[in-house]
Amino acid sequence: MPQTSRLGLPYIVTSQAQKEVTHNASLDILDALLQAAMVSVSVNTPPGSPVAGDCYIVGTSPTGAWTGKAKTLAYYTTGWNFITPWEGLTVWAKDANALYTYDGTNWGVSVATPTSLQNLSMLGVNTTADSTNKLAVASEAILFNHVGGDLQIKLNKNAAGNKAGFLFQTNWSARAEFGLLGDDNFTLKVSPDGSTFYDSLKMLAGSGRAAVKANGSGLSAAGTTQGTATAITKQTNQFTTVAASSGAILPSPEQGEFIFIANAGANALSVYPASGHSINALANNAAFSMAVGKNALFWAATSSKWYALLSA
Repeated sequence: MPQTSRLGLPYIVTSQAQKEVTHNASLDILDALLQAAMVSVSVNTPPGSPVAGDCYIVGTSPTGAWTGKAKTLAYYTTGWNFITPWEGLTVWAKDANALYTYDGTNWGVSVATPTSLQNLSMLGVNTTADSTNKLAVASEAILFNHVGGDLQIKLNKNAAGNKAGFLFQTNWSARAEFGLLGDDNFTLKVSPDGSTFYDSLKMLAGSGRAAVKANGSGLSAAGTTQGTATAITKQTNQFTTVAASSGAILPSPEQGEFIFIANAGANALSVYPASGHSINALANNAAFSMAVGKNALFWAATSSKWYALLSA
C-alpha cells in the first residue's frame, strides 16, 4: 500500500473502498509518535495485559508477538503494531524518566545541551552518580577556572563535629585525608590500608599553632643490640624507661625526614640506625649514644644516612 516516506502513514488512494481503515491506521501511527512516550525501553517480552495506547521500545531479543521486531516501537491498539525507527527519532521513556534517541543502529539516552541546570537530584559526568555521590565525574583532569580574577572552592559542613575534607584513594581504598575532620582544626592524616589512619599534622583553629601528631611518649628502651632495640615509629619520641645498655632503632628513612628523640630515662640511650645504615661518622650499624637528659634531632641526608643534632 502506498505510504508516506518518513512515518509510513498509509495513503488513501483513488477509488479506495473503506477509506476509513487507511485513515484510522494513519491516526494510530500519529497517536503513537506525537509527543511519544514509551512505557519502557529494551523490553523483549510483550506485556500480558496491554492497554490501548501503550508503547514500548522493543529489545534486541524479542519473543511472542514481538518476534522479529527488535528495536522497533511497539504500540497497542486492538493488537500490536510496529514502527521501524529512523536515525534521530527521539522518544520519552516513562520508567527511566529520560529521552531515548535512535542513532541508526541502537537506542540510547539522549544527550541534551541545556542552557541552565538547577536543582538536579544527581549528576554523573562520564559515570553514574548515586545517592551518596550525587555529583560523580570520571575524567583524567578537572578544571575550575576563574571568572573575573579570584577562585574559591568551598566545602561547607553542618557542624563542628562533622567532616569537610578531601579523601584520596588507591583503587577505592583510602590513603590520605585532609580538611576539617570532626572538629574545626585543619588535620592531615594518612593510611596504609584504608582502615587504620594516622594523624600526621594538625593546625589549631584557635591559635594558628601547628602540631606534629605522630608522637610517642613514655616509651621504654629495650635490648642491648641493634636487633633487639625498641623500634622507633613516631616523629617525636620520649623515652622514660632506659635500662643500662638498652636502646632504640631508627626506621629506614625517607630522605629529608626529621625524627626527634628525648632521653628522659635513668641511663644513656643507644640509638641504632636500621640495618646497613649509619649515623654521623659512625660505622654502619653502630649506635649513637644519648646521655641522660639529652635530646637529639635526627635528619636523614639520604635513604640510609642519618645526622644527629644533640642538645647541649
